[in-house]
Parts: sequence; C-alpha cells; structure tokens
Amino acid sequence: MIVTIIFAVICFSLIIFVHELGHFLTARLFGVRVHEFALGMGPKIFSKKKGDTEYSLRAIPLGGFCSMEGEDTESDDEGSFSKKPRYARFIILASGAAMNIVLGFLVCIIYVTIAFAPSGLPSRTVDSVIEESSLNGFLQPGDKIVEINESKINIKRDIDFAMQRGAGKESTIVVKRDGELVSTSFKPYVSQYTDGTPAYLLGVMTRSEKANVFNVIRESFFQTIWSGKLVFVSLGMLIGGETGLSDMSGPVGVVGVMNEAASQGGLAGLINLLYLMSFISVNIGIMNLLPIPALDGGRLFFVVVEAIRRKPIPADKEGIVHFIGLVFLLGLMVFVTWNDISRLFFGG
Repeated sequence: MIVTIIFAVICFSLIIFVHELGHFLTARLFGVRVHEFALGMGPKIFSKKKGDTEYSLRAIPLGGFCSMEGEDTESDDEGSFSKKPRYARFIILASGAAMNIVLGFLVCIIYVTIAFAPSGLPSRTVDSVIEESSLNGFLQPGDKIVEINESKINIKRDIDFAMQRGAGKESTIVVKRDGELVSTSFKPYVSQYTDGTPAYLLGVMTRSEKANVFNVIRESFFQTIWSGKLVFVSLGMLIGGETGLSDMSGPVGVVGVMNEAASQGGLAGLINLLYLMSFISVNIGIMNLLPIPALDGGRLFFVVVEAIRRKPIPADKEGIVHFIGLVFLLGLMVFVTWNDISRLFFGG
C-alpha cells in the first residue's frame, strides 16, 4: 500500500505539474507576467526567483498553481492576463487541460507498448465466433468490424464500449468483407463480469496484429479518445440518475483503485498502473474543460460570453461566480473523500 501511495503522489504531482506547465508556457508565450509557478500547496519548502517569476515547491504534494498578473483582478499592467486578446486568454486557459490529454496519450503509448508489443495488438478483425453467438453464421474469419449500433469502431475496446451502451438490446453491426460493407441485426450474447454485472458481448474472438510504431500510436490515440468518451458517458449517467454522487471517487478512492490494480505485482501491476495514470490524466483534462465555475472551463465560458457581448464582464462579478464554484467543488471533494473513506474502512 505504501508503494501505491508513493506512486499515486508521483502520478498526481506529474499530472498537476504538466497542467500548470501548460498555463505557464502559453502565458509566457503571450507576454503575461507570471508571479509564481508552484507545485503543491501549503507552506513553501523551496523557492527560487528568476526574472519576474518565483518558482516554488510547497509542502502538500497535491495541487499547484500558476499565478498570473490580472488573472482574477483588474490590472493596467501591460503584462496583465486581462489585457491580452481573447484568443490569447482562451489558449492560455485551455492549455493546461490540453497538456493533461497529451500526457495521457504519451503514457498510453508506454502502456500499449509494454502490454501488447510482445504478444500483438488486439484488432477489430474477426478470428472466430462462438457457437452460442447469434452472429454465428454471419460473421466470418477476416471480417473487420467497422460499426456497432451506429458507433464507429476504431479499436477493440470500442467494441466492448458499444456493446455495453447497447445494454443487451437488439443491435446492428457493420463489417468490411472483401472490400465491401455488409451489415445485420443481432441479439447480444450475455455473460457476466467478475463483479457480477451483466456483460453484453458479440461472442467473437478477434485477431492480434504484430506491433509496430504506427499501430502502437494509432491504438494509443484511440485508447485516449475512448477514455475521453467515458467521461461524457459517466456524466450523462449521473445527470440521468443511472448513477449517484455516492458512486463518485476522490483521491482516496483513486489510491484504493491503484492499490487493487498494483496487487498483481511485477509487470502486470505496472501495466495496470500505467493504464490508470493515462486514464486519470485524460479525465482531469476533460473535466477541466467543462463550463464549471472555478475550473478552466468556467473561465473559458466567460471568455466566450465576452466575445459574444463584445465587452468584458466585470472582474468582481466573475470572481464571485468562481468563488461560489470553488466552495461547491470543495464541498463535493469533502463529500467524495468521506465516501471513499467509508468504503475503504467501513464498507459503506
């Protein structure tokens, strides 16, 4: 568990560092004065000033910030964030999340290389069909699955994703066979995952492809896209009442998941942790782009509103909205952390 906690701290620190680095680099690119670039929160344990910027490491290894002139208040300084053109502010605000998504993609390349390069990458090409599958008699070895329930299939993981979204209902499949597209309707094959939840499957085995630079990058790219799609599906389920706030997890819950992923030990444990790190980085990036006050997406929303109105929104009014958002997010963090602790120690 101690090793997992250390890995989790390193993981979150790297994700936050990369996020704030995105803001910092683009701020410098557009001539915004950066007062402090900090990793961590709480009291400083190390700091060094270079030019106008103080670089600091703080005691609590969670969080971080890039403090810019005129970010939250009015400023007449020529290096003020608020004085920069809207496009520049938009890029600066979006760059942190973008860097998280890029980090997730790069970690995913490492994950895919270690996990699949020795044995081959999973593909969309049919190898065999089980007898019980309703697609037995339609699918043939060599068929390439290109669409399920009108969802494009780019990698094997997309097959599982589309099938679970179908929830066992009558489904459609499109495959490429001898250069032509053929399709049919079918009833999913129903099994169970290890936790007892129903698994809706095609009932097919797919072939593996020999790994090379190009298909590793392609697989990693679409794995990253898949991670992003899952964020929106989860939000849709939350809004639609399919899941509740009690199902959400914070840092404590993530550490628990990491510990479970690492429990296999050795190379298998490392592979699981790399996948989780990639997934978390992409999730944090996309969540930060949502129009929620206090997050980058909330600030981006105000830039868009300003562009529509053709005049800036008063900084004090925007600040009040972000403060309310921050209070809400802190309350949510306390709630999910208590949930995590309850599940971890009390089984609640």
